[in-house]
Amino acid sequence: MTNQASIATADARLVRLPVDPPRGDAIQKFDALELPIVDITDHAGHHGRGFGYTIGTGGTAILSLLHDELLPQLIGTDSRHIVRIMERLRKSIHALTPGCVASTALAAIDVALWDLAGHRANAPLYVLLGGAQDRVRVYNTHVGWLNRDLDEMVALSREAVERDGFTALKLKVGKPDPEEDRERVAKVREAVGRATTLMIDANQSWTVDQAIGRIKHLEPYDLYWIEEPLEATDLAGFERLGQHIATARAGGESLYSPAAFSDAIRRQALDILQPDVARVGGITNAMSVCHLAAAANLPVAPHVSPELSITVAAAVPNSVFVEYIPQMEPLLKRTLQRRDGYGIPSDTAGHGIEFDPDALERFTVRRTAGHEAAREDMVGATSHRTSEQGQ
Repeated sequence: MTNQASIATADARLVRLPVDPPRGDAIQKFDALELPIVDITDHAGHHGRGFGYTIGTGGTAILSLLHDELLPQLIGTDSRHIVRIMERLRKSIHALTPGCVASTALAAIDVALWDLAGHRANAPLYVLLGGAQDRVRVYNTHVGWLNRDLDEMVALSREAVERDGFTALKLKVGKPDPEEDRERVAKVREAVGRATTLMIDANQSWTVDQAIGRIKHLEPYDLYWIEEPLEATDLAGFERLGQHIATARAGGESLYSPAAFSDAIRRQALDILQPDVARVGGITNAMSVCHLAAAANLPVAPHVSPELSITVAAAVPNSVFVEYIPQMEPLLKRTLQRRDGYGIPSDTAGHGIEFDPDALERFTVRRTAGHEAAREDMVGATSHRTSEQGQ
């Protein structure tokens, strides 16, 4: 008899969502968001959906890795054994790890497996993972792109606080002229007042000597953290930086494994850890990072993808923020619920992210041929897929 929890089908597609106008930080501009999306169904007909993201490049490589190497290994495996499955998949592409292409492909599968677990249990995923909090503060990064002109950035920042209820904002820094950075931060601080939490993000654009001087120049504006002032793996630089500044050092979006976070914790290189669910390899690894941080008495603030990051953040007691960037919203039936400056995790089964079928079709640029079990084992799964297509 077929194990009803075993995986019957596994499919992937690539969605490309234009970002107009393009967004920019200190090292790059991007005009699209790519999402490799994985759909998994078990023999009982339960469905899970996962995804990763890129900012405009690399999506086809991730999709190929999923189709050619990873998804075929899922068919027939017991979907309840998530950690076992992910460890086997990771080892099967060991030569490619750690790295963003591999970790993003693995993340899409891992998220789908956890979503499937939530649907099987008919429970919200953040509760299955720990259910430590029923809300987490949200900070708005969308107002602070580096390529916004000063007047626009100030107006959007004031609007985010006064109209939209945000209590925290993040501004990109890294202009060629340090005085321009200072003016931008100063004007926003003046507009939103001292009660609003303000962070800055240099996107790995400075040397340690530059960072020391430029951060000290900005510290009078009461900064909650400085994010990625140095290259993400320059732990010696982060250690040195910590000896010269009072502002908390945040980072982690460009670290691709729990081991990399463990090293940063051991060396006391970061004060706030920012695991990116997609880049670190999925929910399994993001939760490992959060627990490592908790053991070291450090806070976490999961990076981007707020609709997904809220699931991890609400599961653990040491999360302090979730990042709000609305780039994925045109694909969704409903956006992240926010109230009084906090994000509220979904109370529906699984991660609770519902894609709009029409939007998904409109922005899909490539599909892979699906992988599935033998036909005689497909009754429940086929029934579910048919109902999904009719929605």
